[in-house]
Amino acid sequence: MKRFGSGLLDSSITRLWALVLLTLVTLYSGLAFAADRRELWHSRDQFVALERQESGDNGLVAANDHPVDISPDRLTSILGSIKVRFADSEKPGPLFTTPAIQVLAPHLQKALKQAAPGQDVVFAVFGLHDALYGLAKSPRVTTGRVFFKSGKLNLIVGLVQKDVNEREDRRLSPFTPGSRKTQASGEWTLLTDTPLVRGDWLAFGDDWQAPVVSSPVAEKKVATGPAATVQPAKRSEEVRKPAERLIILKELKEKGLITEDEYRSKRLEILNGI
Repeated sequence: MKRFGSGLLDSSITRLWALVLLTLVTLYSGLAFAADRRELWHSRDQFVALERQESGDNGLVAANDHPVDISPDRLTSILGSIKVRFADSEKPGPLFTTPAIQVLAPHLQKALKQAAPGQDVVFAVFGLHDALYGLAKSPRVTTGRVFFKSGKLNLIVGLVQKDVNEREDRRLSPFTPGSRKTQASGEWTLLTDTPLVRGDWLAFGDDWQAPVVSSPVAEKKVATGPAATVQPAKRSEEVRKPAERLIILKELKEKGLITEDEYRSKRLEILNGI
């Protein structure tokens, strides 16, 4: 005679085993994927890595034109030219923050120089972006897949400024790069001065040049007698940049992302550079 409640117990055990099996399969898939990836840089959950070239929709794709040497300055210009507009905002903003670009560009250059024709470069990078209607900033991650082919640097984005939960296990919640096969989804639109290959896919040719931003230089007159000497006023950007870096540095300390000693050392470095 079957005891009352034994069916519930059997069902619970079955569900538990199913959950364990699903977790093991997920972990195995993550480990197998990681084994096919060679990280060149890693900081917290950020990374730049080489992995096997992703195939196209039909399972075939021509080899990349790797290795290739693209200067950090050009990579910085390209990354800095990309804007993103979210569905809940009319005003577009930069896809990458300036500190994120400064970190990412040199590592992308090294990765592209080391990449084989059958490899793609993938990355995940954090940036402090506005939160609470601009009253605070929070870390968000942007990921991408980069490769050079037919004279063009291709970037396929995956995650776009996604909130970072550093308590998550990345084997279960990985930062996935963009994909040739599937367009990344999200309530955002990429904006750039070069035509998009796809909504999440940009390609910058050898003839691409960074947009020239013209800003009139303010001038002030200093009376020194009959004739006035015209002197250029100090550019506002030169004053604003250290101030922005100090604000970001303070936010990093308050969020516990850097130590007090690191904060004081970097603060002194910024002030000495003014």
